[in-house]
Amino acid sequence: MSSEDMLYAKGSKIWVPHPELVWESATVSRDYHKGATTIQIVKDSGTTIELSIKPDGSNLPPLRNPAILIGQNDLTAMSYLHEPAVLHNLKVRFCERQTIYTYCGIILVAINPYAELPLYGPSIIRAYRGRSMGELEPHIFALAEEAYTKLEREKCDLSIIVSGESGAGKTVSAKYAMRYFAAVGGSESETQVERKVLASSPIMEAFGNAKTTRNDNSSRFGKFTKLLFKNNMSVMNLTGATMHTYLLEKSRVVFQAPGERNYHIFYQLCDARELHPELILDHQDKFEYLKMGLSPDIDKVSDKDQFKETVQAMTVLGFSTLQITDILNILAGILHLGNIKFIPQSKKGSEDVDPDGCEIFHNDLHLHVTGEMLKINSDDLRKWLKTRQIESVNEHVLIPNSVATAQAAKDALAKHIYAKLFQYIVQVINKSLNTGSRKQNSFIGVLDIYGFETFEVNSFEQFCINYANEKLQQQFNQHVFKLEQEEYLKEGITWTMIDFYDNQPCIDLIESKLGVLDLLDEECRMPKGSDESWAGKLIEKCNKYPHFEKPRFGTTSFYIKHFSDTVEYDVYGFLEKNRDTVSKELVNVIRQSEMSLCKQLMEMEEVDTLCADAAKVTTLGGRVVISASRQQLTADNRKRIAPSKQHRRSVGSQFRESLSSLISTLHATTPHYVRCIKPNDDKVAFKWEAAKIVQQLRACGVLETVRISAAGFPSRWSYHDFYMRYQLLCHRSLINKNDLKQSCHNIVTKWILDSDKYRFGNTQIFFRAGQVAFLEQVRANLRKKYITIIQSVVRRFIHRRRFQRLQRTALGIQRYARGYLARQKAQQMREEHAAVIISKYARGWLCRRRYLRLRHTICGIQQYARGMLARRRFQAAMDYYRAVQIQRFVRGYLARRAYQKKRYAIIVCQSAVRRFLARRQFKRLKAEAKTISHIQKMYKGLENKIISMQQKIDELNRENVSLKSKSSEISVLKMKLEVKKSLEIEVRNLKSIVAEKDHNLVALNKQLELERDEKMQLLEEKDHSEQDWVQQKQAWRIENIELRKQIDQMIEMAKNVERSANLRNERSFSEVETNEINEAYQRAIKEKEIIENENYILKEELSRHQKPNNMRENNQHSRSVSNASSQNEDDVGYVSAKNTLELKRSQGGEHANQISIETFGPTIETTSTPKSGQTSLILKLRSILEEEKKKNKLLNEQLDRLMKRNRQTEDSIRVSELEVENEKLRSDYDLLRSSVHHGSEMNELEAQYQALQEELRRRRDECIQLKAVLQQQSQSLKSFGTTGISLRGVDLKNLNDNELIEAFQAQKLVNRQLESELSALTEENNAHLADLTRQIDELRHEKTQLQDLLHNELEELDESNIESLRQNERYLRYELQRSFAQYSQLQEEMNIMTRKFEALKQGNEKLIFKLQEHGISQDANGNESEKKTVAGVSKQKIQNYQGVMKFRIEDVDKILQRLVGGMTPRLAVGLFPGFPAYIIFMCIRYTDLINADDDVRELLSKFVMQIKKIHRNPNVIEMRLLWLVNSITLLNLLKQYGDVEEYVKFNTEKQNQQQLKNFNLYEYRRVVLDIIISLYQVLVKQIQTLLEQYIVPAILDNDEIQRSRQVPGMRARTASMDSTSSPEHGKVAAWRLLINHLEQFYKQFQHFGLDRCYSEQIFHQLLYFICAVALNCLMLRGDICMWETGMIIRYNLGYIEDWVRSKKMSTDVLAPLAPLNQVSQLLQSRKSEQDVQSICDLCTSLNTAQVLKVMKSYKLDDYESEITNTFLEKLTKKLNERPMIKNDEFTMDQKFIHPFKVVFKYSDLKLEDIELPKHVGLEDLLTKI
Repeated sequence: MSSEDMLYAKGSKIWVPHPELVWESATVSRDYHKGATTIQIVKDSGTTIELSIKPDGSNLPPLRNPAILIGQNDLTAMSYLHEPAVLHNLKVRFCERQTIYTYCGIILVAINPYAELPLYGPSIIRAYRGRSMGELEPHIFALAEEAYTKLEREKCDLSIIVSGESGAGKTVSAKYAMRYFAAVGGSESETQVERKVLASSPIMEAFGNAKTTRNDNSSRFGKFTKLLFKNNMSVMNLTGATMHTYLLEKSRVVFQAPGERNYHIFYQLCDARELHPELILDHQDKFEYLKMGLSPDIDKVSDKDQFKETVQAMTVLGFSTLQITDILNILAGILHLGNIKFIPQSKKGSEDVDPDGCEIFHNDLHLHVTGEMLKINSDDLRKWLKTRQIESVNEHVLIPNSVATAQAAKDALAKHIYAKLFQYIVQVINKSLNTGSRKQNSFIGVLDIYGFETFEVNSFEQFCINYANEKLQQQFNQHVFKLEQEEYLKEGITWTMIDFYDNQPCIDLIESKLGVLDLLDEECRMPKGSDESWAGKLIEKCNKYPHFEKPRFGTTSFYIKHFSDTVEYDVYGFLEKNRDTVSKELVNVIRQSEMSLCKQLMEMEEVDTLCADAAKVTTLGGRVVISASRQQLTADNRKRIAPSKQHRRSVGSQFRESLSSLISTLHATTPHYVRCIKPNDDKVAFKWEAAKIVQQLRACGVLETVRISAAGFPSRWSYHDFYMRYQLLCHRSLINKNDLKQSCHNIVTKWILDSDKYRFGNTQIFFRAGQVAFLEQVRANLRKKYITIIQSVVRRFIHRRRFQRLQRTALGIQRYARGYLARQKAQQMREEHAAVIISKYARGWLCRRRYLRLRHTICGIQQYARGMLARRRFQAAMDYYRAVQIQRFVRGYLARRAYQKKRYAIIVCQSAVRRFLARRQFKRLKAEAKTISHIQKMYKGLENKIISMQQKIDELNRENVSLKSKSSEISVLKMKLEVKKSLEIEVRNLKSIVAEKDHNLVALNKQLELERDEKMQLLEEKDHSEQDWVQQKQAWRIENIELRKQIDQMIEMAKNVERSANLRNERSFSEVETNEINEAYQRAIKEKEIIENENYILKEELSRHQKPNNMRENNQHSRSVSNASSQNEDDVGYVSAKNTLELKRSQGGEHANQISIETFGPTIETTSTPKSGQTSLILKLRSILEEEKKKNKLLNEQLDRLMKRNRQTEDSIRVSELEVENEKLRSDYDLLRSSVHHGSEMNELEAQYQALQEELRRRRDECIQLKAVLQQQSQSLKSFGTTGISLRGVDLKNLNDNELIEAFQAQKLVNRQLESELSALTEENNAHLADLTRQIDELRHEKTQLQDLLHNELEELDESNIESLRQNERYLRYELQRSFAQYSQLQEEMNIMTRKFEALKQGNEKLIFKLQEHGISQDANGNESEKKTVAGVSKQKIQNYQGVMKFRIEDVDKILQRLVGGMTPRLAVGLFPGFPAYIIFMCIRYTDLINADDDVRELLSKFVMQIKKIHRNPNVIEMRLLWLVNSITLLNLLKQYGDVEEYVKFNTEKQNQQQLKNFNLYEYRRVVLDIIISLYQVLVKQIQTLLEQYIVPAILDNDEIQRSRQVPGMRARTASMDSTSSPEHGKVAAWRLLINHLEQFYKQFQHFGLDRCYSEQIFHQLLYFICAVALNCLMLRGDICMWETGMIIRYNLGYIEDWVRSKKMSTDVLAPLAPLNQVSQLLQSRKSEQDVQSICDLCTSLNTAQVLKVMKSYKLDDYESEITNTFLEKLTKKLNERPMIKNDEFTMDQKFIHPFKVVFKYSDLKLEDIELPKHVGLEDLLTKI
């Protein structure tokens, strides 16, 4: 039986063509045999037909893929790779599963759903981060992650090519790809970059997108965005971006087809016209450029809101307010330009219309508004719109434009301005995006380019678009073929060359020499070139190309056979669009605009952005004009681009070179492809139009990819997956469990006989197309065969069991029937015999019953009668008793009430009398309290002291008042003295200056006399010259008279008038100049007089102050040292030194002033000199006047400086006076302090201190005496020992043993007595310390009373003494703190004495040991008494600890370093939980004991800083857990000992005594609580990171059934398992690894003492994270949504639940696993319409999106019923009726962390019992007191 016979057997599914559906499914109704010419099929519609088949079977209909391969994530994974299989697979995924993404090899096919889907949230981005391509469902994020991972790993450039026809969703796909890169490539310091990258999309959509018939937001340009990444610590961070644009559709600015719109920005601007009234805009229907398409609005889109978003995005990208305003003005100018109307021009002298001319109305509003918006001359615009200029050889000729020509010129200008504006916007965006360094960065390019287009009328734009797609398709084919080769080489299989479609001939037709573009450029250069002539040349030259076809009729079109379809192009408009000309005169008008942006736009060069970027050119463009290298941008080229030349490069040549550079860039990168498909033209959600989709699949290369894959080995299976799927095809004897590859080889070779149909690679098996389907058919047949056998056996078993059951039933019925009859007969016999017996016993029973009834009645009557009589007697007795009791209580009540009334009256009288007496006593005491005698009684004889103090205060006040008056006089005198000193210095300086000036004055007078003589000579010479001039003048007059006679009378009169006017002017000028000279002279004289008067006054002042100056100097030296130094040395010296330069300047200025005064003295005599002399004199005087003004200004500045110095002198005097006053106040303060120091409170404190000192001295003396006694005893014992030895040596027997023992006993008694005395002293000392502590508390209370009293007294005192009393109060506080410090020092000394006593005791024990060595023993009683004494002493020592750790504030850093920084987890485990927290709190108690605010603040602040450092720095989990426990413990201690009522109710009396008395640490409790929450969050995140790699293998991939059968060498099922597996994973189950980690964390929580409530919260969060990760992975892996997965999930979750229960945790810990449990139940539930309600009741923790996602992704088994659309609709409706929050997200938030609840826990650990271990290293820094 051949494979064709098996594949085309009866019941096989095939595909047949259909006119509307393209392909229709059918079933073979009769077996097909090889060589047959027909095949009979039944369509799904029920029609039976026969298809004609060739004998060789080459045209057999394509087969359908088996059910397991339908709905595959990758189209190339299907066995049958052909067009209907691809189309059906996409339809199943899109329509039934509503999955819009599908892989096709390296291509991601994206179908536009025309609906909002929850596929692009942050949770989806996190889910795809770090996942390999193919591990999760197809997605644009998976493709982006693949590119980003390759960028991180290989540091190479990559690209993503997004293509498709208009409306397919290219822009959205590119946007989401860039969003993913911005999300994963962002860093904390560069968030602005990602925001800018995402903000560029609204701007480009507004200026480059428009509404078309196919798409509401169609991109009308190509865009290549480079996202620049920089390597930062092995992480690629997004640092910037650049954007390159291609072929903007400029014609849309001036023309739109019906149902289309212009660019969005125009409609947005019109809709927001109220925000910009200066633009003079109206509704869009009022503008010619916006109403052509008759479709001004877009459904569900607000142009006004879009405009705000666009402006906001421009602000984000660095557009200034001025730039935005200019751009809006240009856009408004374009709209108004389109409304300019042209009318035909009439011929001159007639009313006929001139067809070659046109006219514009003079009052055309839009023309003037256009000029105003663009800031150009509207008349020039009018002129060049009506006419054009032609250049001839020697002149320029103006030719009028017709209406059509003028309209075309206007449209060309509008297109040119918009294209330049688009180019400028792209330039500014690139400048803002590319903010990184100039260092070469890696990039990921996202190409959003137009797909293949074919319309009814195809023009130049469609030609360029299809040409670009031909180039991209060629690059795509080469890349796919290259990947296929690499895959085969990697697997090491033999392969033959794959033949794939090469479209190079079609590309040669377009871009080769004498090709379409070359002929088009040549025709554009022709003076009279036309579209028709170009079409003729095209048919003539290109007819030889196989991809070119000429039309059957006419020459106005041509055909090109593209790779996807044959397209007919209409030649109309090709030349004009290729030239893209605009009037140079109109460009010059715009260039002369007053708007800087307009000028900039017209001056911009058109540079290809991609080439310019490669050549380091910063100019960016929107219109695509190619500059292939840097050398092309020369002066010649710029001259060629200038608008004055018409020889510009054509659009076609520009686009060709731009496309070449783009292809070169793509070849230099690793490309990834996204093909966008438009499912329908109606924009209906999830509507499927097969014909349209097939056309797009052909055009975008998807089917070509399928064909290339089908030509090789498209089906690829790993050995493990192949074995698990097809192991039943081979007998167990052929399976080698130790060699999985050989087992697969045996299976394949058994069923596939042709070795060319498969290849064995290193890790995979490769199959030709159809072979997997063949194996599936074989597997299905085998399963069908085995199932048939099983069914036959089962049916035989059922029928046999049914027969056996019937046989057993019949025999049983017979047996029971016979038995029943026999039993009936025996029963009758028994009944007859029993009837006789019964009658006998019945008669006897009736007689007995009658007798018994009678007897019972009589006895009952007697019983009730006797009872009634007894009850009556009892009732009578009770009535009597109750009456007696009532009388007793009533009488008692009456007696008590009378007594109470009397008692109340007596008490009222007593209270009134006592109140009267108390009030009188209170008044008397109140009066006494205000008297001095009462104060004397209260304060024990302090009256005299207080009176003397008051007298002293009064005397001091009087002295203070007198001293203040004197000090005020002294300050005034000092100020006067300083002023006079400064004046003396100035007079001294002025004297020297005056002397110098006098000397200079004498010299100047001499010089002045010489100059006067010279001037007199000059005057005489001037007189002579004037006489000569008068004579000459007379001669000239005579000549003038003669000339006047020869001239006409009118001219003579005019000259006379002119001369008279000139003379009047001269006279007026001379008079003005003379007046100015006189005024300057007068001012100079006045200034000289003023200076002389000042000199005279200064001389008198100097003479007057010469004598007193010496006296003042002596007085100054008689002052204090500080005053002398501050006044004489500092002030005088500093001023004299500082003013030296100024004095010199002033001398120079005065010298110049004298010169000027003397020089212009005689000038007054020259006022009557001629005009020339006056002019020179005026100039000199003006210069002198200016110099004098400058000198005057300098003198004023010098005067201001002197005044400032005088002020400084006054300030120094005031400072000195204040110092003297301060000294007086300080002495007064000392007196007051000494007086207060001798008050009652300080006397008591001093008395206590003296008592302590005396007690200390007494104890020191006692210790010295004890040492002396012990020393004597030890010496006597030593002497006794020596004498004993000598006696032994001489005559030991003569020694009396009794005497020796008696002596020893006496000595021992002495020692015991000394020890008892010492212990008594110790106890007395302890008692005394307790009394002192109590006295200190009482003193504190008395202190508060004294403070209140002093406060009351201070209110009566003067305000001047308040400050001194406050200082006194501070001093008292200081003394009190010092006394506390001395008390603690005494305590330490006492401890030292105790240690010395222990040392003496040890010495005593040594002596006793020596006595024992000599044969003298102690009795037991002595030892016991000593032990009791020692035990008593040690116990007393332990009870004296107060739970306080003393430390020095300078050691805080060391303490925290050892306690926090040096506290390792290993060290902490050996201590009790929370040990560091207890030590910190004991240190806080010490600061509270000494009332040190700054110390506790510094301690807690540094502790918080240390914990935050642990929180910020990377640490192990144990470290974070350790300080989480200690932070919680410290917070509980602060609450327990913080004197808060709700926390102290469980404290013992000792703990209540240890409360913090001086501090309220509420704010620090808040800080510690924040630290606890931060530590919890970081700890949880760290644990989650460690667990994440184990979750998916443990929950979803751990199949215990398959694992038990898994042979050695099998790999894990998924890529995630491969990435996380290790050698241990192959031995230990994945769920066990996860539980082992949970167990490890649980033990750590126990070791570090974390309370159970907190550990349960952490595990609650961890189980939520496990559920979220597993559920999100399940939602994004449709291949495992099957019944088996539900069983696996439930089985694996059972282990986790058992573990939680084994730890006896709360049931709330398992609550987060509810969604995963419900998903597992949902996968295993029935899915029919009757089960909708049960499914809703089951999924209470799942939202609607999650349930529907599971249902749509569910993978049916071979024998499961199909999930119908009706079922899904009912389920959706039922789910939406649930009272749940609407949520469209089908994923869970993995980053969510439940809030941490901190509860208070009482600690019964006693602070005084805590000891410092030696290994902690804190003995030298902390002391327990």
